[in-house]
Amino acid sequence: VYFTIGKEALFSTIDVNIQDVAQRALRKQLITSEADHGCAILMEVATGEIRAIANLTRNANGEYQEQLNYAIGESAEPGSTFKLASYMVLLDQNKVDTNTLVNCEGGKYKLYNHTIQDSHLGNETITVKKAFEQSSNVAIAKLVYQHYKSNPKRFTNELYDLHLNEKLDLQIPGEGKPLIKNPKNKSWSGLTLPQMAYGYELKMTPLQMLTFYNAIANDGKMIAPIFVKEIRRLGTPVAQFEARVINKKICSDKTLGKLQKMLEDAAEK
Repeated sequence: VYFTIGKEALFSTIDVNIQDVAQRALRKQLITSEADHGCAILMEVATGEIRAIANLTRNANGEYQEQLNYAIGESAEPGSTFKLASYMVLLDQNKVDTNTLVNCEGGKYKLYNHTIQDSHLGNETITVKKAFEQSSNVAIAKLVYQHYKSNPKRFTNELYDLHLNEKLDLQIPGEGKPLIKNPKNKSWSGLTLPQMAYGYELKMTPLQMLTFYNAIANDGKMIAPIFVKEIRRLGTPVAQFEARVINKKICSDKTLGKLQKMLEDAAEK
């Protein structure tokens, strides 16, 4: 896809065929779940090029149409998608392994005056691998709280080292600002650490979260997504763009292999 502005042509990374598939797939899922809005993004792993980006909102008539670019601009609590980052910190700092056992207490874990609950109740003692497959809130909250409650900065500093608290510096405007708390924040409480473990009390945009997942697929190399790959003036290339490297290696190869296997098993099982 390319756009002309005067004598210049901007060549986008978007693939019109993939964009059409993404748009239709998103609409189908939004209708099925009767959602207010949603987005779908496809990022090419090695290049960081965005091949499709779809955003739909339900209007007053119950129909879905494009209104806001949620993928780029909606900074919100990512929820369970953030568990991958939490497990990465635990594994990379040798706090747990994939066969480490954790007691899920039937799916309910009371901490202070708050009860953390799994969507699927009944689990007792299971492995870290199984806990990830089933997306257990209790398991990851307990593990992060157990290992970092006396030194929460050890956990939050690792997230900062990943640059998850920074914008991606995109080629287009409107990017939402991420929020990753640390113990110096006024709103930090005894519950913040276990809540962060499963994606609450923090904010990221869908594209920022995807950038982290892409780094796992890209063998640990985190790159910023791009939307424009070339600018031509009167047919002559005047600028070409490649993805900026955010982090050359987000974790050890050993941790990376475990995370990739955990993701594969979660998808298959």
